[in-house]
Amino acid sequence: MTQRSSHSKKSQLSIEKVSGEAEVFSEYKLGESLRQVGASPELVDRVVDCLRGEVYEGMPTSRLYQRAFQLLRKEKHALAARYSLKRAIQNLGPTGFPFERLIGALLESRGYRIKIDQTFKGKHVSHEVDVVAEIKGHKVFVECKYHNRPGNKSDVKVALYVHARSLDLQGLVMDPETDQFWLATNTKFTGDAIKYGTGVGLQLLAWDYPPKQGLKDLIPLSGLHPLTCLTTLKKELKRKLLDKKIVLCRELSNGHHLSSLGLNQPQIRKVLNEINELRVSV
Repeated sequence: MTQRSSHSKKSQLSIEKVSGEAEVFSEYKLGESLRQVGASPELVDRVVDCLRGEVYEGMPTSRLYQRAFQLLRKEKHALAARYSLKRAIQNLGPTGFPFERLIGALLESRGYRIKIDQTFKGKHVSHEVDVVAEIKGHKVFVECKYHNRPGNKSDVKVALYVHARSLDLQGLVMDPETDQFWLATNTKFTGDAIKYGTGVGLQLLAWDYPPKQGLKDLIPLSGLHPLTCLTTLKKELKRKLLDKKIVLCRELSNGHHLSSLGLNQPQIRKVLNEINELRVSV
């Protein structure tokens, strides 16, 4: 019998996703996640080589992520910040307001004028709409479903509920011919939610949906990184900024808010350098 190489054995190890499901550890998938945030081919090889020797049967994907994050951070803070984007969005909580601000900023970057937390009277009841965006007479109404836990998904019940709200607003504040209702979430949609949403014309936005146009694509392209992705700022200081309704890295660019946290000039420069590096296209 031919004995498998150690590399082959490693490639067959299963790691455990947040949902509890098992998947085969893929060096290619790991390497691709590193390449997407701008890691050089040499750095990708070093990180994959290192983690190849550390991965074990049943290893949580959260542990795998943490080790990759640590290795990237040693190389360059901005690489680790980009790599942590998904976690950074989940760390915007516990309230959904910062996520609403992030979605509003993404629409604003496309030329929309936005308003947050608006209330409208429908045919039967009143509705609070998280984000309202308008451009050239075209309006977008966005319901934001924010999840603190990575395994949570927005299911078909959420899509049904949001579509019902859009129907109640049609003909009053919403023109069914020109306006759109969106459902945005920071995690994922279930398959049924996507089927229903696309079937009734509900626009869906999630971490990885639509393909190549999800949050993981739109945020780096727009440069609208949440401040929670910064590796040069302590968690408690990020929380203080969020409590002041400061959400995006770009809001820290003049250093004023950082100074108000009690940081000295070298510390401020370190944070601003990371923010500037994040702006560089990958």
